[in-house]
Amino acid sequence: MENKILDLWPTSILKKTFDEHNNCKKDLISFIDNYKKDFPNGRSGNENKNLYESNYDIFSFADKNSSLLKLIEFSGNGFKQIALHANKEAWINQNIDPSEITLKIKAMWFIDYLKDGFVFPHIHSGSWSMVYYFDLGSNEIDLSTGGTHFISPHNKSDSHDLGNTYSRESSRNIIGREGEALFFPSTLVHSSYPSLSDQKRIIFSAIAFFEKIK
Repeated sequence: MENKILDLWPTSILKKTFDEHNNCKKDLISFIDNYKKDFPNGRSGNENKNLYESNYDIFSFADKNSSLLKLIEFSGNGFKQIALHANKEAWINQNIDPSEITLKIKAMWFIDYLKDGFVFPHIHSGSWSMVYYFDLGSNEIDLSTGGTHFISPHNKSDSHDLGNTYSRESSRNIIGREGEALFFPSTLVHSSYPSLSDQKRIIFSAIAFFEKIK
């Protein structure tokens, strides 16, 4: 009998670089500036503090902005990559052919953090989420307050058994550099630390949904 390890309930996070970041940055900054002029109030969310958040439909502007379209295509590729990795065993077990599955980006938005701005712990709808570190100013943000803070879904903190050390890490702050994106399960509780400096800090986020092709 063949030896085999089954990763049945993994918590997979993909860190992926947007190769077109430098080429698209100027155009996307212009898009953000114009969007904020057209929608000065943005979206009001009870999970937010001291920041500007766009509405969740900025993917609808892609037909007028080639850089935004490139970012959406990059996001789609990342979502497909992480979903295939995490679901490979489950899809085989349930006779699901990956070629018969289609991806929909249900929501996409950006957040422009003001000083002391942050997002409280929260989750998303959909199956997978993304955060893209778009503009970090000098790109020398304080690593203690940058990145995205994730809460472990296991958190078996009462155990001293080294065999499950991974489950005793209650949280992890994953630092992303400018031009990088994180793709993670939408059920994973996450937040951001307060932005303590006057440096730029703008991120894009998106949510994905997978279903069978009809």
